[in-house]
Amino acid sequence: MPEWSKENTLKINGDTLDIALVPGEFATITRQWKAGDVIELDMPMHIKLIEGHERIEEVRNQVAVKRGPIVYCIESPDLPESASITDVYLPSKSKLSVQKQPSFLGGVTTIEGEILLRKDRGTGMYRDVSQPEFESISTQFVPYFAWSNRGEAEMSVFLPVIWQQ
Repeated sequence: MPEWSKENTLKINGDTLDIALVPGEFATITRQWKAGDVIELDMPMHIKLIEGHERIEEVRNQVAVKRGPIVYCIESPDLPESASITDVYLPSKSKLSVQKQPSFLGGVTTIEGEILLRKDRGTGMYRDVSQPEFESISTQFVPYFAWSNRGEAEMSVFLPVIWQQ
């Protein structure tokens, strides 16, 4: 069973098996097999936020969006024209949803949700700290494997997170 999948179900000929399905370990089926037996393994692919190890300074206080084994990214074509990829923040409680798009990039599943765009860009290398100004927008995340297929663009996998109570 893949390490990422925690809620697997296994059926043979439509009957659920009562065996341990432990993530990261093999499932062993012992039985007398017959021609035509059908094995069905269901591995739900929930959307979740992941973080890097605390020693990876470049992604500290940032999260990535993952669905099953697939990591997603945000691309500049999915942002307003005036926005930069460095303006993007992800609210921790953003409602993220799966969108199957058969005609997009040859047929991929995207994730739609709310992001925050920082509107108060400062100038200079260092600035005094003040409360940031954000604008909420709906956009999509594309699978990392499919990025850079819509012309020249920037992308980011890990985004600064804004933790919400």
